[in-house]
Amino acid sequence: MNIIKQKLRNVPAAPASYFAMTLGLAETGNALRLAGPSWELPLWCGELFEGAAVLSWGWWLLLYINKWISHRQTALQEWRDPVQSSFIALLPESMILIALVCDPYHAETARALFWVGSAANLIYAAYRVSSTWTLPRSGSQITPSLLLPFSASVLVNALAAGLLGYETYGRMVFGVGVISWLILDSVLLQQLMNGGLEVKVRNVMGIYMAPAAIALVAYQVLGGGSSDLVTLALAGYSLFQIVALLLSYRWLRKQAFAPGYWAYTFGVATVAQGYLLMTQPHTTLGYVAAALLSASVVLTLLVTVGTFSLMRSGTYFPVVSPHKAA
Repeated sequence: MNIIKQKLRNVPAAPASYFAMTLGLAETGNALRLAGPSWELPLWCGELFEGAAVLSWGWWLLLYINKWISHRQTALQEWRDPVQSSFIALLPESMILIALVCDPYHAETARALFWVGSAANLIYAAYRVSSTWTLPRSGSQITPSLLLPFSASVLVNALAAGLLGYETYGRMVFGVGVISWLILDSVLLQQLMNGGLEVKVRNVMGIYMAPAAIALVAYQVLGGGSSDLVTLALAGYSLFQIVALLLSYRWLRKQAFAPGYWAYTFGVATVAQGYLLMTQPHTTLGYVAAALLSASVVLTLLVTVGTFSLMRSGTYFPVVSPHKAA
């Protein structure tokens, strides 16, 4: 038994933020699935990414469970950290996306995963909202990661509800995500303008673009028109944010490649889905959708290559000190 415990302690303590890999792979797969019928893409293109998303989700889930067993102090530190705790919202969010991956193959499994993930998502969001009311927070702790528990993950919840046929529920959840986004965005923008963002956390800017992108897709799925004012406004703003991030490339690249770069893959893939939903091939917006989809696939492949490079060099996982692993 002691040998088993020692071996489990030697397993890396993966941060909750590593579930971003599952999100990026699943969303890229969803975009390719969506494009398939109209753009005549082979079915395997999307399913390849979806299968990789399922494998990554299972892997990170096992590592996260083991962290609470073998690296409990590290897990508790993450739970209590005002910045890192936001990434725990990726656990239920990734489960919701895996539900969408499973839906074409086994609807009952998909719905079971969705409801577990949906309930956990909203409970955790409410818990983290309450902590913002009761715990002090310094300026350096105000980062785009705050959008995860209150807005981005909740909007994914609403989007999935619409796709699975729970439109009324989805619209209510959509309200939670959108209103939280509009409130938090002003707080984050003020911090970015006045206090900036430390180099070591600049990859979280990939999260900053997520709410608008998810809202664009969720709004259309929940009954919004493909050419109404709200859809076009969200489409314009989502593309505007991508351009702004591209123009900030030198500033962002001051942080070396890290697992957090997966956040960019999710945002670009989601914007691509939003444009695919609102247009057809061989139109002006259709060419924009094609460009976004191509960029999404290329970006996801590049981040995948970078990820394997870090794993091969042994620098992907954070180092856990012995006293924290106890």
